[in-house]
Formats: sequence, structure tokens, C-alpha cells
Amino acid sequence: MKTLYRQFIQTSLLFLALSIVLGVILTNVYYVSFTKQETIDQNLERAQEVAVTLEQMHGDTAALEPFLSSVANLGYQIALLDSEQQFTTFGEPFEDLTLTDQAEQVMSDQQIYTGENAGLSFFMTSHFSSRLDNTVGVPFQVDDQQYALFLRQDMNLLSSDIHTLLLAFLLSIAVVNLAGMFLMAKQLTRPISLLQQATREVANDNYSHTLTISRPDEIGDLANSFNEMIGRLRQNDESRKTFITNVSHDLQSPLMNIKGYAELLSAKAAAGSDEQEYAEVIESEAKRLSGLAKQLLLLSSLDQPVYQLKEETYALDQQIRKAIRHYRWRLDEKELDVSLKLMKTDVYADRELMNYVWDNLISNAIKYSPATSSIRVHLSNEDGISVVIEDNGTGISAADLPHIKERFYRADQSRSEEGTGLGLAIVQEIVKLHKGKVEFESIDGEGTRVKVHLPTYKEE
Repeated sequence: MKTLYRQFIQTSLLFLALSIVLGVILTNVYYVSFTKQETIDQNLERAQEVAVTLEQMHGDTAALEPFLSSVANLGYQIALLDSEQQFTTFGEPFEDLTLTDQAEQVMSDQQIYTGENAGLSFFMTSHFSSRLDNTVGVPFQVDDQQYALFLRQDMNLLSSDIHTLLLAFLLSIAVVNLAGMFLMAKQLTRPISLLQQATREVANDNYSHTLTISRPDEIGDLANSFNEMIGRLRQNDESRKTFITNVSHDLQSPLMNIKGYAELLSAKAAAGSDEQEYAEVIESEAKRLSGLAKQLLLLSSLDQPVYQLKEETYALDQQIRKAIRHYRWRLDEKELDVSLKLMKTDVYADRELMNYVWDNLISNAIKYSPATSSIRVHLSNEDGISVVIEDNGTGISAADLPHIKERFYRADQSRSEEGTGLGLAIVQEIVKLHKGKVEFESIDGEGTRVKVHLPTYKEE
């Protein structure tokens, strides 16, 4: 996934590269259209002045070389071609002394050569090429001898201290711009990353997380609005939990009364009578509602941010065996085979809460397993503590599997079975409090595999 920071940097670098390319193109166009011709004209004027001066020496050929050397020292590269087609160079040597056909006409036809079309004439870099055809050429005569003078500015001398300073200045600007771009990207993306993290916390029902972003811009306004939203969600969540706790607590007393009177009615009613059947139904439903109220109370207490675990060291394998023995009559009733592979393992945990975990998972495995099938329970401590409970039951559909740990969620196939939809949600919260995790794997119609991971035994 591309982060916003990376996208910002990539986009900025792309625009920087495009700006450089566009700048080079525009500079090249400007040079070819205007500067190049001005430079050619200036060089041609200097070459003609030198040629006129040489012709005015009245046949003193011995003075040619000293004079041309002095001119070269002023910042020029000069090549002198005599009638015998021999070159004499002055100043910085040329990289290539090859002449084009047009340049050769300076000597043969006494024509002026401008070097306008030398090399890649449409690139300004060709202006800096130290080749003989990248010069201007003029013919002249001294002592009835024909010469051709080729001249260009010495690019090495043009790269003076001011050019070095200018280059350093431009490089400094580029470095500062790049550094500023990275810092700006960091400043822009950091609050967004904090918002993203806060959103995840809220999605996990953590309403105590607040943003510490103070900016006088749209991101600052967004952070303030987000904090206001979290505050309202926190108030609503606290009100909901308080309501559930109060209602669950207040339901216990009347439910116990209903259950007690139902037991009395059932005991006094004649065996097999309608009155006894009605009383048993009332008693059963009162038990179910009482169980729901207890689950709501437990879940509400687990939601408290400072829930205090009553941790102790005990034998986890013995606890799981005891939980299975508790359902022995149901196993025998459905003729279920239980395969146990329990390594001797000590755990540091809340015994009562963990007992709820095994009770819920084992009862679910029994509830949804067909008669005469098997249930497998494995406990290992090789890589942390791992408890696996597998069955060959009805399984869970792929659509329902991601939601089974949500509160009050019940898969369609479980509607025919009694339940509250809170059991797995409570299991999830208990295991999370112990810094563990619960994993579910299931194939619809084939069975379910539940794996509970707990930290290795460590008493604090």
C-alpha cells in the first residue's frame, strides 16, 4: 500500500524532475533561438578583427604566431590553416581537428564559415564542444600566402569563479528545497497517521484515545472535530454500559422470584399435567433470562478499563479435564467421542474467567456436533500456550465467520439452538485481558476448529 507520505514525495520529485526537464528544454530553445546567433556574430567579429590585423602586418609572417598566442591568452581557441593544409593551434588544444566540407571552403573558396550547423545544432550542449568544426572561420592573406583562421571562445576560461559560485548557489537551493519538501511531507502526513491510528482505536471500542494535534488549519479543525466525536461516543458508551449493568442487576431479583415460584408450582402440580408443563417452561425461561443477565453483567465488568484480573498459578490441563467431565452426561447422551491430548501445563491467569472460556467452547462443540461424532482437545506449551478444540459439527459459513465474536451475533444455523450471542464475545474479551488471542477456522457442514493462544506461564 502506498502511504500518503510516499505519494507526496514521489509526486514532488516527479514535478521537480519535470520542472528540470522543462527548464532545460526552454533554456535550449532560448539559446538556439537567440543566444547562439549572438555568440556566433561576436566570434565572427573577433575573427575578422584578428584577420585584418594579421593582413596589416605587411608580410611579417614571423609575427603571426606570437600575435595569435596573445589573442588566445585572452580566452580563445585558435587554429591556423596554411596553404599546405597544416594546422597550428593556439590556446587550449582542440579535441578534433576534422573539418566539414563547408569549413574547408574557407580555404578553397575564401568563404566565411559560421559553424552554425555543426554537430547537433539544435542542442545548446553542442556549443561547448571543443571541435574545430564548432568554430567560426575567416580567410586572410599574408605575404601572398592564403590562410584560414578558425576561432572560438575557450569554454574553460568562461567557467570562472562566478560560475562556480552560481553553481554552488543553485545546488544549495536544490538541497534546501529537497530537505524542505521532505520536512513538509512529514509535517503533513504525521497528523494524518495519528488520525488513522485514532480511528483504529475507536473501531476497537477504545474511546479513551485522544488526539494531541494543534494546528491552525483544516487538519487541526478535523482533529478537534474527531476529539469531540470521541468524547460523545465515550459518553454514549458509558451510558450504554451503565444502563446494561443496572438493568441486568435489577433483573436478577425478579427472575429469581419467578424461578422460585415456578419450582413451587411444578412441585405442587400433578405429574404430567398442563400446570406442571407450564411451570417447567416458566422455570426454564427464567433460567435463560438469568443467564443472559449474568452474561451482560460479566461483559460490562470486562469492559471496564481497569478490570482487575484475579490471577494465580494453576494447572491448565487439569482445569480443561474438569470442564470436560462437567459435560460427561451430555457427551454420553449424544455418544460423542472425546480425544484428549493435554500436556502438563501451568498457567498464570484468572481461574474463574478461564473456566468460562473452556466451558463455553466445549459446550459449543458438544451443542453443534452430530451424534456419534468426535471432539478433539489438544493442549501444548511448545510455542506459548495453545489450546485447540475441534469438532465435526455443522460448521460456520464463510459469511458468518468474521462476525461470530461480535456481541449478540448469532449465525443462522444456530437459531434453532438456545443462546444469547454473547458467549464468544465474552471469550474474546477474557482472552484479550490475558494478552492472548482466539482464532476460528470453520467449513460449513464439516466442523469448526478453535485455537486459543495464551502467553507462556509467567508469574508477576
